[in-house]
Amino acid sequence: MEPDLRTELALTSHVDFLRAASVREPDGAVLDEDGLFLYAGPHPLPVLVNGALRVEPGLEAHEVIDRARTFFVARGRGFSVYGLVGRDDDLIVAAEGAGMSAFGDPAPFMVLTDPLPPTDLPSGVRLERVTSAQQVADAAAVCADAYSVYGMPAEVAPACLTPRTMLAPDTAAVVAYDRDGPAATATAMAARGVSYLSWVGTAPRAMRRGLGEAVTRAATAAGLELGADVTALLASPMGAPVYRRMGFADVGSLASRVALDAVGR
Repeated sequence: MEPDLRTELALTSHVDFLRAASVREPDGAVLDEDGLFLYAGPHPLPVLVNGALRVEPGLEAHEVIDRARTFFVARGRGFSVYGLVGRDDDLIVAAEGAGMSAFGDPAPFMVLTDPLPPTDLPSGVRLERVTSAQQVADAAAVCADAYSVYGMPAEVAPACLTPRTMLAPDTAAVVAYDRDGPAATATAMAARGVSYLSWVGTAPRAMRRGLGEAVTRAATAAGLELGADVTALLASPMGAPVYRRMGFADVGSLASRVALDAVGR
């Protein structure tokens, strides 16, 4: 697969995931037209859950900012603007000019074109496919704990990880349990032949036991079972080295600028 094609594939699967994650929840909304994708998720967090992506590079950067601001002002939310490093540098500059702030380093898009064999689990750990509301709640609890290291409020994961999204026919999630309860989780959503991995997390109490890799491998296999041929993800700072070691290839990076309030500043 050509490098540029892999980058577009990763970006498209990311958008497909954000669309589904937004429209399946009562408080979510999406606007996808004229080369611009805007999404408001089930929580007002301006990072990750509410954002704007330019899917057609010909769209003027100032138009992205203006239309995003109008969309989110109507909802009383802050938001983030995202752009592919290299392709969308003008958009990031425009966002900075509009008073938006950097939030961390660019996140790498990664793609895997081969299946991953399962890995051995530590003693006392079992993997379960998520099929019930209780397992959904367990996955949300793990992510709430895991993502707190990035400053994510505890209520965001339960708002986003609900039975409406996690038990959808195109989605498969796994949870690793140890003697103390849910310890790690990962989710795959398949669309257009691509499985997108999201909400990969390990509870801090269970770190350094290989559980993050175990659930990633299991979720990758589950995505292929849903009919995907390729797996894609947007990596966190802690997850990126693990994914590379497993065979995921970097295919681009996504930069972001965030507006903490509804007027875009």
